[in-house]
Amino acid sequence: TKPGDYFRAIARLIQQAAEALEHADQFGIIHRDVKPANLLIGLHGRLWVTDFGLAQMQTGTELTQTGDLLGTLRYMSPEQTSGERSLLDHRTDIYSRGATLYELTTLRPIFDGRNRQDLLYQILHEEPKAPRSIDHTIPIELETILLKAINKNATERYATAKEMAAD
Repeated sequence: TKPGDYFRAIARLIQQAAEALEHADQFGIIHRDVKPANLLIGLHGRLWVTDFGLAQMQTGTELTQTGDLLGTLRYMSPEQTSGERSLLDHRTDIYSRGATLYELTTLRPIFDGRNRQDLLYQILHEEPKAPRSIDHTIPIELETILLKAINKNATERYATAKEMAAD
């Protein structure tokens, strides 16, 4: 069981990540590899989003996509892992932030597939275990934010990182 301060600290860090990625969104940049290792905390507790090496620029309404899986599979959105040449937008980063929040909140990965095929299947076809079923002390509000962020349907996620940060 974790104290309430733990959950508030996580919520503040994810809020900072959302604000940083909202700034990138405003310039048409999609990070495509949001994960705990790319979220660093500075000396004064300020979170920094790092490693934009796989970032993609959105130009107009289309993005160039090769069909390759780029990023860290465990944190990829369903649309990112589908292998289709679907349009990726900022909502893929919202999902990845949600998967990171899931891990920080439950202290477990969102999916526990032991290999690439298992993980791909789980991301595309299975629902993650409800956070409060893992730890009943997780605030329901935090679980609600988390579940909206990791919705398999991109149109059901937060419309913007700013919206997620506000919640």
